[in-house]
Amino acid sequence: MKRLRMIILVLITVFSLASNVAILTSTSFFTLAANLFTLVTNIPNVASRIHPKSSKVMFKGKNTTVANAVGATTSSIKHRAIRTSTRSISSMAVEAIPYVGIAAIIGVTAWEIKDLCATVKDMEELNQALNPDDTPLDDDSSVCSVKVPAKEELMSDIEKVSADITNTVESFLYKLEEEQ
Repeated sequence: MKRLRMIILVLITVFSLASNVAILTSTSFFTLAANLFTLVTNIPNVASRIHPKSSKVMFKGKNTTVANAVGATTSSIKHRAIRTSTRSISSMAVEAIPYVGIAAIIGVTAWEIKDLCATVKDMEELNQALNPDDTPLDDDSSVCSVKVPAKEELMSDIEKVSADITNTVESFLYKLEEEQ
């Protein structure tokens, strides 16, 4: 009887050591052990919290991994940012031209707002994929609800500002003449 207990104890020890080594050295054995633990205890394992990139999520109507969803979003935002910055820099010379520049400013600003709106939508889709219980972003509080003023509105504002500046300069010059 004592001998049988000793053999069982040795077998359990050898199995325990072998499975520990296998878990540390084999990804598939680790995955098997982690999934078995989750199945038996109904508790998510720590690995699923640390490395969620292989987890499946619903993103833009498709079932994909977290890594693919994040990668698609960052790639889209990166390409859009490059286009937006190139467009902004190349439009600077045209924006400096009187009157023509106003139209350029309106057009480029509208384009930038459209790009920013697309970025907000991309980020919201990623957020919904990673946090499906979150309520979607209200468009009224985002950049997507910003209205770009028409050329006529800007011209009217410019005329008002020009008149104010002219009055201020004239007043300043008048005070200078009085002091002399």
